[in-house]
Amino acid sequence: MSSSLPTQMIIFPVKPDATIENPSTKDGQIWSQVLDILEGWNGFRRLYWGRHVEEPEKTQVHIVRDSMHQHFTFISSVQWTKLGKVITPICTSSPESFVVRHAHIENFTPNPAALGKGAPFTGTAIYLTSTPKDWEKAWALWTTIVSRVEGCMGVTGGWMVEPVEGYETCYTVWVGWESLEVHDKYHHDKDFWKKRIVLQLHNDGWREYGHVAFKYSRTRPEANL
Repeated sequence: MSSSLPTQMIIFPVKPDATIENPSTKDGQIWSQVLDILEGWNGFRRLYWGRHVEEPEKTQVHIVRDSMHQHFTFISSVQWTKLGKVITPICTSSPESFVVRHAHIENFTPNPAALGKGAPFTGTAIYLTSTPKDWEKAWALWTTIVSRVEGCMGVTGGWMVEPVEGYETCYTVWVGWESLEVHDKYHHDKDFWKKRIVLQLHNDGWREYGHVAFKYSRTRPEANL
């Protein structure tokens, strides 16, 4: 397990047909401006982004900074207001609909390819935990199980800052997969049905299960010493 990374997780309601993947288009130029604003704030380490597979009208961006405080100062700054104005032409709704959350993300396998580091798809869910310390033990056990599954490309996750549906202790998980078919196949495997009880321990269920195709990223240049 690694040290946690202060991560801001933003869901933007970008139009499914907006050509944000192509920086030479008008939509792509707008999107590049958005990423420039996110990258330009204090403490930037890395960002990665992709469209939600099951809900293509959602584009998710994660930003890693040196501290959680820097994330919160950003969303209360004029730069955040500017971002909202810049991105509006390619969105289906107003900036008030943006979903902004924060989490302390950790790696649970060596060099995971999840979260924009090579895995074509990253499966995710938010667990509504009932007894946090016991959940941590259950999750640690599950990471040793799922990481051995064929097609798994790394396991990450961490405690969220904001509550979800009234639950103060929520845990977000992100698991890299080489394909959607491989992940779905595992859910029909006898091994999964035998061991899934682990994921049902010490929580009251999960929310927002799905996959994000984190295909793009930016990283802070290393200083030349």
